[in-house]
Amino acid sequence: MPTIASAAIPHSGSGQISACYTIGSGALRVIDSEAGQACDSTERPLSWPSAGTAATQYQTSAPVFLAQGAGGLTTVLPGPVLPAGHYDVTMGTMLINSTTQTDTLRCGLFNGAGGLLRGDAVSVFASSYESTSITALVTLTAPDRINVQCLHDISTPPAGPRLQVYYANVVVRKIAQRF
Repeated sequence: MPTIASAAIPHSGSGQISACYTIGSGALRVIDSEAGQACDSTERPLSWPSAGTAATQYQTSAPVFLAQGAGGLTTVLPGPVLPAGHYDVTMGTMLINSTTQTDTLRCGLFNGAGGLLRGDAVSVFASSYESTSITALVTLTAPDRINVQCLHDISTPPAGPRLQVYYANVVVRKIAQRF
């Protein structure tokens, strides 16, 4: 007797596409969240609209810990592949410093190849938090991603509290042309 399987991609209620981003390799795996599929411990969950919105918005669904070493760039939020064109992009982050030392956190918008599109730096005092916001006009000459990546300036101890991006959000609006 044949078996029939079905999947809800995108989600039938929200229209969101759910996926898992592998931390080590950067591989992206689409999942059926309605069927109970979830990311494993080596992956970060992601979601984005399936189509047809005036703006594409994507965000983290869990805090992301930054690399312990100074200058270690961490991909906090990989974006969906966008078609070539001109975009108005806004990024917001909430940064938490749970360590006992003040550190400078640098977050930015990067293309899929790791090229910096626009960035910002903020000093975050020990045991405190800061938020950042970046707006940029971005031209993609070929289909590409707009990712959020962050790093910090001071190495943190191997054991103990770490720096984290508690939340990251990106809104991308396609525009007709750059001025």
